Amino acid sequence: MRGLRNQEGYSMILLIVIVATLAIMAAMLVAMLVNQQAATARVRAGKTSESYAEAGLNSAITAVENDTSWLTAPFTSGAQQNEMNQNYGALSAAPTVTYQVYDNQRPINYSANYDANGDGEVWVQATTTYLGRTTTVRELVQWSKTITVLPFAAAWTDTNMSLSGTSNVYAVNADGTPDTSGPPFVTSVEVGGNFTANSSTTLASPADSLKTQSVGLKVNGSVSTPGHNFSPTGGVGLLSDYFDEAHQAALTAEAQSCQSNVSTLFDSGGTAITSSLLSQLQGTSSQTYTAGSDLVMPSSLNSGNLTLSAKSGQSSTFNFKSLYVTGNLTISGNVTVNTTALYVGGSLSISGETTNITDQFGPIYCAKTVSWKGGSGTNRLGVKTTNYQDSSAAPGPVFVKILSVDGDSSSNSGYDGSSGPTDLVLGNTWVDGDAGTGDVAVNFSGPSSGVASTVMCPVLATTEQTRSNGYVNFGSIASPMVYYMQCDNDGLYSNTCQWASTGTFNGLMILFEAEINISGGNNGTNPNVMGAVLEGCPQASGDTGTDLTLSGNSSVCYNPTVINNIHLNSLTTTATQPVSGTWQELAGT
Repeated sequence: MRGLRNQEGYSMILLIVIVATLAIMAAMLVAMLVNQQAATARVRAGKTSESYAEAGLNSAITAVENDTSWLTAPFTSGAQQNEMNQNYGALSAAPTVTYQVYDNQRPINYSANYDANGDGEVWVQATTTYLGRTTTVRELVQWSKTITVLPFAAAWTDTNMSLSGTSNVYAVNADGTPDTSGPPFVTSVEVGGNFTANSSTTLASPADSLKTQSVGLKVNGSVSTPGHNFSPTGGVGLLSDYFDEAHQAALTAEAQSCQSNVSTLFDSGGTAITSSLLSQLQGTSSQTYTAGSDLVMPSSLNSGNLTLSAKSGQSSTFNFKSLYVTGNLTISGNVTVNTTALYVGGSLSISGETTNITDQFGPIYCAKTVSWKGGSGTNRLGVKTTNYQDSSAAPGPVFVKILSVDGDSSSNSGYDGSSGPTDLVLGNTWVDGDAGTGDVAVNFSGPSSGVASTVMCPVLATTEQTRSNGYVNFGSIASPMVYYMQCDNDGLYSNTCQWASTGTFNGLMILFEAEINISGGNNGTNPNVMGAVLEGCPQASGDTGTDLTLSGNSSVCYNPTVINNIHLNSLTTTATQPVSGTWQELAGT
C-alpha cells in the first residue's frame, strides 16, 4: 500500500505536464491561426488592391482609346483624368486611383505625357491603395491605321490588261528585297477580262537572278503569256466590290477639302489694295514687304490682276497674310512669296527664277490654270504649301481648274524645254478640269535627265485627263502619294492617264472610267510605280477595252511598306487598343 501512495505524486506531475503541453499547443495554434488570418487578410487586401487597380486601368484605357489627343498633346488635364475615371468611379467604396499616361521611351520619362517619339504607343498606368496595400499596373496602348478597303493587288483591272515590250509587274518584301517566297502569293495581278503579256514578263523582281514568280495571276478571260506558265486562276470581281461608292465619295471629299472650306480658308473681306500699294508691290527693284492684315486685290483696280516680279539681279520677298486676288496673279523672277492662304480668281503663274526659291502659300484656291515652271539650268523652284509662319505645319489643301508643271502651256502637255526641275509640296489636291472638253487637266513634265522634278502630295484627284512625262518623281516610300481619277459618269469622252514619266511614282493609283497607259521605262533601275495600280469600270465611250497597259520598259512593283504608309482617312481604318502581352504589375507595397 505504501508503494501505491508513492506513485500518486508522479501522476500529478504527469497531469501537469500534459495540461501544460496542451496549453502551449493551444497557444501555438491560436498564434498560427492569428498569423494565418493576418496573412490571408494581407493577400486578400493585395488581391483586392490589384483588382481595383486593374479596374482603374481598364477604365483609363477606354478613355485613351476614345480620346487620342495623346498622340500629339499632353494627356494630363483634369478633364482627361475624369475621362479615365469615368467607368471606375461608379464602383462603390472603391479606393481612389492615380492615373498616368506617358510615352514608351527608354529610359522611361514619366513627364512625357504623350506620344513623344511618334510611334503611336503610350503606357497607361493606374495605382490604387487598399488597406495599406498599394498596387500599380500598366499596359501599352497602340494607335494605328491600316488599309482596309482595297484588295491586295499589285495591278487590278475590271477589263483587259496588256504588257508589251519588256514591261513587268512584280513584288518585293517590306525591306525592298526581292520577294522569292513563291506560292501562296501575298498579292496578285487581277484581271477581269483578258491578260496579254510578253516574253519578258516574268512577274519576278529584276534583282532576283533566279526569276522567282513573286505575284499570283488571276484572270477571268483568256491568258497569253508566251514562254511562261504562271498557272493563272479566275474569280476576279469588280474593284467597286472593295472600293464602293461610299468610299469613293469619302476619298473625293478628302481631296476636295480646299473647295469645301473655301468660305473659311480665304478672306474676301480683307483690306483692299490701293493704287499706291499696288505700285509699291509691282515695283521691280529689290524689296521686302510684310503685310499687316489680310489683303484683297479688287476687280476695280487693274482688272484685279497682280504681278510680283524683280529685275535681273534683283530679288524681293513678300510676306502676306491671306491674299485674295480677284484676277490673275503672276510671280516671276527671283521673288519669294509667302501667304497664309492664297485665293486667285483667274490664273496663277510662277516662273523665271534664277536662284533657289521656296514659296510657302498655305491653302491655294485657283479658279483657272496654275502654271509652275522651274528655274533655268539646274536651279529648282521649291513651292511648299505650308503656312510661312510655321514651316512645320502640314501642307494646306489645293483646288485648281488646270494644273501644269513645266508643261507646254499652249497644249498643257509635254515638257516646255525652257526651264529646270520643279519641286512641289502640296496638301490634298483636287484638279477640277474643264469638263466635257477633253482637255488635259493635270500635266507633270520634267527634263529628260539630270535633276528630277519632285511632287509630294498625299492625294491628287481629278475627273479629267492626266499626263506625266520626263524625269519626275512622285511621293516617297515613307510619304506615298495617292493619284485618284474619279468616275464622273458623264460618258462624253474617253478619260485617259498617259503616265510616261521616267521617274518613280511612290504610292497608289486608283482610276475609274479611265484608261491608264504606263510607258516611261527606265531600264529596270527603278519601277515606274512603286506601290500598286487599280483600274475600275464602268468604261466610257471610246475606251478600247484594255484599261491597263504597260509598254516599253515600264514596270509596277508592289511594295507593302508603301501601301501601309498611306494614311488617308478615306482608305484606312484607325484602331486604338492595348498591345497584347504588355500588361505589367509594377513593384508595390
